[in-house]
Amino acid sequence: MVTDQQVLLLRRRIMEGKTQQASAAAAGMSARGARRWRSGPLPSEKKKRSWRTRPDAFSGVWCEILSWLQHKPDAAATSCSVG
Repeated sequence: MVTDQQVLLLRRRIMEGKTQQASAAAAGMSARGARRWRSGPLPSEKKKRSWRTRPDAFSGVWCEILSWLQHKPDAAATSCSVG
């Protein structure tokens, strides 16, 4: 994930006359990523996705889980080996 600081450094180096490849290397990103972030909003200013990308695995049992946790607040997760 690209940070605002990386994008600002990339843009600063490009304004200084550095090549896109050199600017991207200085900012710690690929040249392809540099093309994407050369202009436009910073990563923190981009609109976040508001929809789910996959179904909620706990949607059918979440009420039971909450009830169980409220009655046994000191319960701890245990690991189990599968297969």
